[in-house]
Amino acid sequence: MAQGRQQNNGSRQRCAQSAAAKAPAEPPKAVCAQLEQMNRKLAAASAEILRYQTRLFACERQMAALRQENAQLEAACEQARQEAECAGAHAEQLRQELARHAEAVRPVPVAAHTPPQPEPSAAQSQRPEPEAEQPPQPGPEAPQPAQPDWKPQTRLEHLSVELMNWFDDMMGA
Repeated sequence: MAQGRQQNNGSRQRCAQSAAAKAPAEPPKAVCAQLEQMNRKLAAASAEILRYQTRLFACERQMAALRQENAQLEAACEQARQEAECAGAHAEQLRQELARHAEAVRPVPVAAHTPPQPEPSAAQSQRPEPEAEQPPQPGPEAPQPAQPDWKPQTRLEHLSVELMNWFDDMMGA
């Protein structure tokens, strides 16, 4: 009988073990609280990751726009550089042309521009010339007639020099 009891106890233990295996074990309350706390932390971390991904996406869009703007600015700078080189070459050509013109234009004495006087005929040379009346001398209150500062050739030369100085200033700036 003792042996029967042992067998009976063994079979009871096996039944208890199989019943325990079939019935879900209830976790202790402390473990449940820890799981809930970890779930909250996981949800907060997921929300943080989502915010960072949104920011990253916005930054990538801004970087793409800035790259495009940078490419446009580089193209505009290159075009401006080419135009400046062209303008510099053109200014140099104009400076050389003005220098040639300035060399070609020489001041001519005023005597060379006076109209030639007709030579007196033999009949006119025998007549005595009447005394020419002296024009009245201007007084201190009489205005002086305006006289041009430059003769045409000298003024052209002056303008050529001024233009060359202006081009030099433009190229130096």
